Amino acid sequence: MSDGLSRTIPEAEIRAELERILASANFQTSERNGRFLRHVVEETLAGRGERIKAYSIATSVFGRPSDFDPLQDSIVRIEAARLRRAIERFYLLEGARVGPRITIPKGTYVPEFSLFPMESKPLPANRPMPVPTEGPALERGPRILVELFEQEGDLALCPTIGRTLTRQVIAGLTRFTDLFVYGPATAELAGAAQALEIDYRLSGTLTLSKDQLHADLLMSRATDGRYVWTQSFDRGLGPDRDPQHIVSLCAEIAGQIVRVVALRDGILDSQARDSGGAAPRHLAGYQKLLDFQDYWRTLDPQRFEPLRLELEATIAADPGFAAAYACLSLLYSNAARFGYQAGPAPLNRALDLAHEAIRLAPSSSKAYHARAIAEWFLGQPEVALSTLQLARALNPNDPELMAELGFRHAKRMEWDEAVPLLEEAYLRNPLQSGQYRMGLFLFHLAHDRPTEALREALAINAPAVGHFHLASAAALSEMGHRDEARAYLDKVNQLVPGLRARLAEDLAFRQIHPELIASILRAIDRIDPNPGKVWPLRPRPAR
Repeated sequence: MSDGLSRTIPEAEIRAELERILASANFQTSERNGRFLRHVVEETLAGRGERIKAYSIATSVFGRPSDFDPLQDSIVRIEAARLRRAIERFYLLEGARVGPRITIPKGTYVPEFSLFPMESKPLPANRPMPVPTEGPALERGPRILVELFEQEGDLALCPTIGRTLTRQVIAGLTRFTDLFVYGPATAELAGAAQALEIDYRLSGTLTLSKDQLHADLLMSRATDGRYVWTQSFDRGLGPDRDPQHIVSLCAEIAGQIVRVVALRDGILDSQARDSGGAAPRHLAGYQKLLDFQDYWRTLDPQRFEPLRLELEATIAADPGFAAAYACLSLLYSNAARFGYQAGPAPLNRALDLAHEAIRLAPSSSKAYHARAIAEWFLGQPEVALSTLQLARALNPNDPELMAELGFRHAKRMEWDEAVPLLEEAYLRNPLQSGQYRMGLFLFHLAHDRPTEALREALAINAPAVGHFHLASAAALSEMGHRDEARAYLDKVNQLVPGLRARLAEDLAFRQIHPELIASILRAIDRIDPNPGKVWPLRPRPAR
């Protein structure tokens, strides 16, 4: 396509479509905007699409004088928006009809000509294939349409800044493979959003002034138009107004948008939770992932087995649901981690599930996260760290991956890597699972700061998991608060009978550095020097 003209569409057919639009009662716009449409179509057909600017339209169509300044007079932008809506309404009311279609994409005044139905084009590898109208694949996750962000102000340095931010947001959202993400090309196809059953629309406006980049973002439900999120961002441009700096500011804003919308406890999560039993069918499968996240936040043992059975049933019913495989893999790793009954070789099962998740969704960071945890508990920490790095490369916006990677580095006493990752992760999302704070507990314990270590242990907030009470007991022991420490150790013995007797082996199984193991054992020995009954050793995982 060149100048918006498909080489497969004869000019005569495009002109016939233009006349059909202009003559139709369903094309409800002013006579002037009819001239606007005719002007841009004829200019494009004549090969002069590059000349179609706000100035030429204002002087040729709207009768503005030669000193017209588009920065001072926004008439062309306003009328173009009205014209786009009139064209979209025309095609909606006219219904499906094989033949050429004329659209004017947002961010430009050059029309595009396409055949309807659209010629099929291969989708990028990291985008979901079109799904059938029936079947379990429809249940996997919410669908979000990112419309082309409008742009205003002094655009001389960055004339396509709206498209730039739009692409950056789409790129960020597609890293979350639980989502189905569609872009402006879909938005410009009349009826396409309805046919795809879009759940949410994300739109926005960027304004570039002399010294500031301002962005207004809005997200609405497609079903009723209700706005579920709005936010504004402001960034200073600096004295030189460097275009590269402006693009980097867009990337920063895009990252924040993605985190607010797509991360755990973000807009989509809260919408799915709030909808309850009336959730759109695209959120039904997504609800299973939310159930997993609820478990992962608290690690409540009571939730483990029901969730495991539900996810087993989910992948049996929908063997292509990659995210469900990844979540189930993490559950089986936790079975080994906490000693739950889940078959004879839970880590082998966890690794197999993770490999299947990767096969189904090679760009899924969640799938690689799951594989890394299985590798870690199978005694392959170096391999696991490499896998986590790959997961983070696939989705650098996900603070949970930062926290997980920091936690694993902390177990190896690699503080220069661990601490910045953990602190940044909780700065980005303070509500994520507290289990990763164990890494900060280990950091403070290793540096003889038991008060700070206790603060992190208490912040984990997993009252039903004995291992985290063990951390509090160790910190209190180091502080000299022996009675309080024994109370926490009693809680450990209630929740995990026999852990004290096999504590050294249990800590080694978790790939914790020997110096850290020695510190924890010394602290516990001060309050319980006689472990008592020797319980059987943990069975070695099959490899």
